[in-house]
Amino acid sequence: MSAQPRTVLLVGDRFAGFAVHEGVFTISQFTRQLPLLAAAPGRTRVLAGQGITAARWQELREEADRHGLGERLELRRFETALSPRGEAHKHQSQNTLIADLRREEEGRFVAALRLHDDNELLLDHQTGQHVQGMVAVEAARQMFLAVSERYYASRHPERSYYYVIDSMNTSFENFLFPLEATIEFLTLRAEVADPERLSFAADISVHQAGRRAALTSVTYTAFEPALIESKETRRARFAVDHTVSATAQVLLAA
Repeated sequence: MSAQPRTVLLVGDRFAGFAVHEGVFTISQFTRQLPLLAAAPGRTRVLAGQGITAARWQELREEADRHGLGERLELRRFETALSPRGEAHKHQSQNTLIADLRREEEGRFVAALRLHDDNELLLDHQTGQHVQGMVAVEAARQMFLAVSERYYASRHPERSYYYVIDSMNTSFENFLFPLEATIEFLTLRAEVADPERLSFAADISVHQAGRRAALTSVTYTAFEPALIESKETRRARFAVDHTVSATAQVLLAA
């Protein structure tokens, strides 16, 4: 009977702080160890965590083949489909956090969290072992956009919408680490009969390792762009005029 393979977890290089645990490596660390693995007996099962792109994974596979490890490395990375730009409202795919969005039952939707090593929220601050809380907040925001666009606003295909957050509150319950995680959207209210104004309330939670990491309660409204743009323009004009007037009064008083 062949021995059971050793299992290791790989994360993106951005998460080097998490790779302090036995059996956890950044993908660069693990790639450098391939010559040692080639000289040692046994098989290794390699599981991909967050921050590893398909291209980086393919590079690892090719490097393993060059070291004669193709038969002894069991590489596992779940292929996922990122929500498209029109749903997540992100121009660059590395900033999209929602993947494999699906409806589980009426009013309940689930997606996978996918965190790119070069996500905009990680570029200037990523310390310690856990993923910073703003990732959970942004994931909740993208989740309500993606769910609304695909499952609710799509009832009015001739229209496009501008989404405005009315209230948003996030509670952090556990650390989120750069491993597999899921996002759940529970519809509390969806008023979609009037195509000019859609109104929603939802609870959005992030889950990992059988625990809830964060819960976001949000209410938001979707308007036709022309309506919100006119209101935005009026209020922007007011802010400009107020700032100019206040500055002029300070200068006169000086």
